[in-house]
Amino acid sequence: MAMKRKILQTSLFIILVIASFFFLIPIFLMLVNSFKTSAEMAGNSWGFPRDWTVENYILLIDFNRGLIVRTFLNSVYISVSYTALTLVVASLAAYVFSKLRFRGSNVVFVIFLATMMIPREITMPSIFLMFARAGLLNTYVIQILPGVANVFCLFMLKQYIDQIPNTILEAATIDGASRVRLYRSIILPLAKPALGAMAILVFLEKWNDYLWPSVLLTRREIMPIMVILPTLNVGTSMYAIPWNFIMTGCVIVTIPLIIVFLSFQEQFMSSVTIGAVKE
Repeated sequence: MAMKRKILQTSLFIILVIASFFFLIPIFLMLVNSFKTSAEMAGNSWGFPRDWTVENYILLIDFNRGLIVRTFLNSVYISVSYTALTLVVASLAAYVFSKLRFRGSNVVFVIFLATMMIPREITMPSIFLMFARAGLLNTYVIQILPGVANVFCLFMLKQYIDQIPNTILEAATIDGASRVRLYRSIILPLAKPALGAMAILVFLEKWNDYLWPSVLLTRREIMPIMVILPTLNVGTSMYAIPWNFIMTGCVIVTIPLIIVFLSFQEQFMSSVTIGAVKE
């Protein structure tokens, strides 16, 4: 029985290693091709560079008078602001629905969950008209504010806050803590694993967003980098695509995602393992 289990674990380990290898191939190609010239990439797209060069990074930074740098900073500002606002709104709403029950709270919560079934594309025309009449088109506001009330984030945080014992809040209330103090000093610290996991998912969603800004924005200087990267070219022809620049840009836009994951990986892993072991 022990030998059979060991063989099964070894086989599973080998399968996971092989699967990981296939998942890492695109990342490997993206990284090594960012250090190749356009000519070498055309003839040697799968191997290591013969002559390593950082010229692609220098040229990309100077491309179109620093447009890539500007749009990269736009993405950082938009994604960080959106993530912070989303977590604040979702955590407050989750606290209310979980611990501060009111009449009809379950009905309201179900209605909120039902909105998740509405495709995003259906709401885009109405939101566009609303922001157009408010004079907020081609601004950072239209890239940050819509979607801050994230129902999925609300749902996940509520499920986590439901596990916090009410006795802790009752004891703090007896000691004179207000509802704001309960939220700030008890709910937020105890919900750190869920908040960390949601921070990664929300930041990833906003950082990779392409449809919303590409439809609603016309000024290139306020666009995120994900909209600008696919439009890079070195000539008048649509086929003159500098793939070495594209690969270099992909490496650059991957760095913030790695930083965010490393910053919240402890909370993310804690949220994954909660409930896995019963004492």
